[in-house]
Amino acid sequence: MNQQQLSSTQVTGLDRFWAVIPAGGVGTRLWPLSRAAAPKFLHDLTGSGQTLIRATYDRLHPLAGDNIMVVTGQAHRDAVCAQLAGVAKENFLLEPEPKDSAAAIGLAAAVLYERDPDAIMGSFAADQVIGPDEVFREAVSEAIATARTDKIVTIGIKPTYPSTGFGYIRQGEKLNITDAPSAYKVDKFVEKPASEVAQRYVASGKHFWNAGMFVAPVKLLLAHLQ
Repeated sequence: MNQQQLSSTQVTGLDRFWAVIPAGGVGTRLWPLSRAAAPKFLHDLTGSGQTLIRATYDRLHPLAGDNIMVVTGQAHRDAVCAQLAGVAKENFLLEPEPKDSAAAIGLAAAVLYERDPDAIMGSFAADQVIGPDEVFREAVSEAIATARTDKIVTIGIKPTYPSTGFGYIRQGEKLNITDAPSAYKVDKFVEKPASEVAQRYVASGKHFWNAGMFVAPVKLLLAHLQ
């Protein structure tokens, strides 16, 4: 994916930032390569020599350091722990039962709130292919700066073609936030559109693919979930 080009930023408060990696799934989308016991994030699908979850960890570590939390299921525990030996034992959360990603994110937010009510967390899927890493980290840095103003932030990707497989975000008015020159209000979320609608979205220059990455203060996120 090509992230929207962003300006360089210098963001304070990174010591309170936690990167959360939900790593679950039933392994149906790339069957038979991906299976319930070995979903796609445990495979090297790009030929880079890294599994997708390891690449996600390496992408986030320069921003979050040791503040990386992984939410996974019992079935994937051993494989995920082997891939991410640098993650502290207390930062692995095992779901008591399989749920969707929102439940995994909520569980992580609740645990982080108990540790630090002022923490800011970002949720990043274990199975995405993203690059270049430097542009991704600039986008996350701006998202953290924006979240510090008591907002829930999502990262949009500038569309390169009228995809019907992505949800879209319609850009609203610009937010004047120090260290986040690319921050805008979200005017509307749109689910996967028909082809002709997607073509209009791309032509407008005001719509972005919804990458499903969210950065927010844990306190605010839990309030919305409640």
